[in-house]
Amino acid sequence: IHDAKTRDALLTNSRFWLPRGTKGNVVNISSEDVHDVMGKGKRVSLEVNEFDELGIHGQYGRTSAKRIYTYTLYEDHPALICGFGLKLPNFLSVRLREATPLSGGQLFDGQKIEQAMTLNGSAGAIKTLVKPGLDRRSANSLMLTGVVGGKRRSAVWGGLGNEAFGKFAMLRNGSPAFYAQDPIGRLVDEEATYIPKDTFYIDVHTREPFEALERYGLAMRKANNASPNVYDFPVLCGWSVGNISKLPGVNSSAKLIKELEHANKCGLTKYTKVSLRLEPDKYHNDTEQGWWDDAHMQKFNHLVEPYETTAKWCQAMTANNGIPYIYMQLGMPSDDFARKYPQWMLFNDGSEVDRTMRPRPGKRKMRHKHPHHQPFVTYDYTDKEFSKHFVKVWSKLHNDGIQGVKVDYPASAWRPEGGFDDRYATTNSAYRRAFSLLREAFGKDGLIDERNLGESSRPCLDVTAGIVDTQRTWADSNKYVPAMISISGLRWYKNRTVFNYYADTKAVHGTTPGIRQSLLTMTYLSSGRVDLATSFSLFTPEITHDFSRIYPHYQEAKTARPLDAFTGVTDPQVYDLDLTPDWHQITFYNTSGKKSKVSTAISGERVNNAIGLDPKAHYHAYEFWTDTYLGKLPGTARISRELEPDHCAMISVRKVQDHPQVVSTNRHILQGWMELKGVSWNAKTTTLSGTASVIGGEPFQIVVANNGSNAVKLTATGAEAKLTAHKVDGLSRLTLTAATNTEVKWQLKFGE
Repeated sequence: IHDAKTRDALLTNSRFWLPRGTKGNVVNISSEDVHDVMGKGKRVSLEVNEFDELGIHGQYGRTSAKRIYTYTLYEDHPALICGFGLKLPNFLSVRLREATPLSGGQLFDGQKIEQAMTLNGSAGAIKTLVKPGLDRRSANSLMLTGVVGGKRRSAVWGGLGNEAFGKFAMLRNGSPAFYAQDPIGRLVDEEATYIPKDTFYIDVHTREPFEALERYGLAMRKANNASPNVYDFPVLCGWSVGNISKLPGVNSSAKLIKELEHANKCGLTKYTKVSLRLEPDKYHNDTEQGWWDDAHMQKFNHLVEPYETTAKWCQAMTANNGIPYIYMQLGMPSDDFARKYPQWMLFNDGSEVDRTMRPRPGKRKMRHKHPHHQPFVTYDYTDKEFSKHFVKVWSKLHNDGIQGVKVDYPASAWRPEGGFDDRYATTNSAYRRAFSLLREAFGKDGLIDERNLGESSRPCLDVTAGIVDTQRTWADSNKYVPAMISISGLRWYKNRTVFNYYADTKAVHGTTPGIRQSLLTMTYLSSGRVDLATSFSLFTPEITHDFSRIYPHYQEAKTARPLDAFTGVTDPQVYDLDLTPDWHQITFYNTSGKKSKVSTAISGERVNNAIGLDPKAHYHAYEFWTDTYLGKLPGTARISRELEPDHCAMISVRKVQDHPQVVSTNRHILQGWMELKGVSWNAKTTTLSGTASVIGGEPFQIVVANNGSNAVKLTATGAEAKLTAHKVDGLSRLTLTAATNTEVKWQLKFGE
């Protein structure tokens, strides 16, 4: 691969690789024009004779099996997209289990890569870390950045499209590779040519690591048709409140309606609707799983009077600002369900439903009959009759009013042993199918959560991209620690773009205001949602105030980038959400464990912890939580704040204009992005105007930088308006007050 403009060699001597070092010959090369979701381009395909110990080879003058490797370049994208497949003769049918479209080779013409750092493209609960060096392996993808010949160079490579295989990326002594693998493999019939939708991506052109990774995330979004729904509301977990926070249990339909009453009473629903998740969570013997109906949820006291049906519960929820959510276990059927429908289980066999684990020598009697995440009998999601049943029962739940579902124990449906009715299914395609059936039942707007992967030696993969909305990143916990933010913060290029990530439930009671504000801010920035382990009955006015500052959520497919990720910190401390080229929301988060300063440069290279703004301009900086103006700063300055451990600061940084401008509000942590609309300056009338989303009974404050002018009069339609001087010279404070939630048009007149 060469740079088209400079002709620099970016990747040389790379090759495809055949399993176990077998030999092969390229017997056919073809090219074609392509036009797909990635754009217009040209694809080159190689057909390769494979010779191995299985005798999958041809003889002189006869047809043979051929591996296929494809390589596509697009007109408006710097990445090379790689695919693979298998073409078989009329005497052979085999399973394709692995393929390596790219292996070996030298990056950047073999020059020394100094200050080399890699970032793994992990999924689920696998840690996301920046590490030094030129050797690494990761599921999904890798990123390498370093200095070559005095200039920054970066490379991103890994999985792109998903269908039937897991994707893995490697870096060995500075040499990149990626491969596809599945324990079962895809059956390819005689005389068939099979090219899966599984593809790979490698970009060695884009120099800056943030730009390179964000470009990759957007490519993943396109390739998988991903558009995760925005969780514009909190989700209270009926299980976590009692089991994690050790508060009185609320995991029944009636108690969750009481929780909804508390949410309305504390005033939170003036700002956002709230979701409450009922978790039918029995794990062993006879359970609700597989049946997924009212009768079984009544039997185990999850649906109780007067909300003894899903429909009644959902009606009560939606009538009172609630969003009904529920729970299921992906591969842990109830014993009585497996006994009744053994033909719907893997291998059409439910005979091991009563098998129990053997106790380990010297250990106490086992509490459970099977490993917690791995039952001995489980569903076959490729079985046509079970699939019909699954879609039917989940469609009914959705029609009853359920809007979202948490899919627990996903590892129980990733089955390396096979046993599928569909002989063409792979371990990964069958796993994807389970979620696809749920998506079929819930439709595009349904909310689907994939709980944290990685249990029972299962890999953490991106194979559900484009199907699920959320992927969890942490085990059961209501804690707030820096690693919880970093695990998704370092996946910023996929967060809200391909998946919403979240680190399980959070407790907002029993914390100091500073920690609570930090928890809410950092979860908002690094995640796509907030799950609660705090009863709404514990929401004080102070908690409600702080919690409401993060709603509504923004809709854009982007997340704050960790600016100091490549400066040697384990847990990043500086996050940048660029709203416009001239408006950035900068967050400082003290992950050091002690009181210390956190800072960033306004201009400079982003990889060196800088926002990358214009050094010749000036910028207003305003901190949200402390309502503090940090000054009119030159573009050459640094912004810094001294913070207690685990505390944060949210700072709006806006380029100084040649007229008055808004610099902050007190309503939302994005300081005007969500709660103000149509803000504009009219030079002829010397007025600044806009529309504010005012909450009834709460003074809505707007801070304006006068920029050399004098604010003389504030008027508003539909609200009481008050203009006062700010404690800092050159700033004005606008206060709008209304009795009920309303959209208020305001206008601020300026004079000489």
